[in-house]
Amino acid sequence: MSREIRADYSQTLMFPPCVEDWVPANHPARFIREVVDAMDMEEMGFKMSEGDDGRPHYAGDMLLKVWLYGYCNRMRSTRGLEKACMENLSLIWLTGNNAPDHNTLWRFYRDNKKAIREVFKKSVRIGMEANLVGMVLHAVDGTKIQSAASGRTSLSKRQLEKALKKLEAGIEEIEKEVEKTRSDEGAAGWALPQELSDAKALREAVLAGLEVLREEGVKNLSVVDPQARVMKTQDGNRMSYNAQAVADDESGLIVAADVVNEANDYHQLAPMLQEATRTLGGLAAEENLADAGYDCPEQIAAAAQAGYEILLPMSAEKGDEFHTVNFKRDVERDEVACPMGQTLKFERERQSKSGNCALRVYRCKHGARCARAAECTKDKRGRAVELSPWHESTQAQLMKQRDPGKRCKLKRRSKIIEPVFAAVKDRGGFRRFTVHGLENVKTQWSLVCATCNLMKLYRQWLAGKLKITPAPA
Repeated sequence: MSREIRADYSQTLMFPPCVEDWVPANHPARFIREVVDAMDMEEMGFKMSEGDDGRPHYAGDMLLKVWLYGYCNRMRSTRGLEKACMENLSLIWLTGNNAPDHNTLWRFYRDNKKAIREVFKKSVRIGMEANLVGMVLHAVDGTKIQSAASGRTSLSKRQLEKALKKLEAGIEEIEKEVEKTRSDEGAAGWALPQELSDAKALREAVLAGLEVLREEGVKNLSVVDPQARVMKTQDGNRMSYNAQAVADDESGLIVAADVVNEANDYHQLAPMLQEATRTLGGLAAEENLADAGYDCPEQIAAAAQAGYEILLPMSAEKGDEFHTVNFKRDVERDEVACPMGQTLKFERERQSKSGNCALRVYRCKHGARCARAAECTKDKRGRAVELSPWHESTQAQLMKQRDPGKRCKLKRRSKIIEPVFAAVKDRGGFRRFTVHGLENVKTQWSLVCATCNLMKLYRQWLAGKLKITPAPA
């Protein structure tokens, strides 16, 4: 008959416990420690404590280890990390049995936002040094992540205008009361009432909000997080940010990360490829894949001009053969050839609706002499095409789409980037930012992406395929 194993609360240890023995040799906490210990934190921009005065303070590398381990394990609040540092054996080991409080952890995060973004870049460079980053295929995409602000804090233009009208009436009433009081009591000892100052400050805030709505063409504005925008998410329309990422095919590592508050990816192609190049030390992938959301002629041209090889599905591919993109321009002769071989002469120049470029208008004069004129246009004056300065780049991209090998390669896009977002949102449980403001959100997204990379690198470290180079003494 076997005996029960029960807790013996009276037992004593013959030898004092050794902190180093509290976690096994293959534990993720040991990998986090190796990574942080190999960093030159001062060079990365972390604020380093100096001087001999004052109470002892926690070292920056220890606090960074807490943040990284916490994000790797879905612990992202300062109070949650404070509690874990006292209860979670891995964090107790990682901190050397110290217990930084939530204020200390928050101050470290607040004072080192830019440096924390460098941690993400460091995670990419570790992968590069180990020859894990393939540099053959990269994929770029964006995902909508809700902001910390509740939808109930969102106000429409109509609500803001109503609030402004109410404020104006209130200010006018207070000013009348002030003038009456001032005339009764005289100027001596008179001071502006606090309620008038507060009302005027609130009016300025409302006016600023209305200006944002007018300039950006958005319909709602959050009073808690004014830089968040209403975006379509899996849970419906929510105040959100657009988190961007570029992933490497071979390693699965995120090689570029950023956040914008534009609801679509239309203007993000070239900026994200440039961000990837900066992170990778000036290197670029042989081919960069994107989805149709990045089909912006200006961005395609900018990426091509910068020397990036890009591949993305284009809406023109689904159109008929008389789509504008199938008209070839002869820049030297300043004329255009249609798919039927007819020549269109330059007619005039006009500004685009967005105002970002001048469009050159070419018109066909062949009319009824063309056998397929009726298919091409209903305009009695003949077919007219408006070509942007980026027309040739769009055409070159379309030609890539007609290459079976390129089309097959494009199918790899979702297999490269979608698992990254699945790791962040599903396995990592990160579906909502916990900070306000675009700059704060950028820092948190960098930290999320850094820990996503570190968990991939940890598996390579566990398999003996990755060695962390110690920092120079």
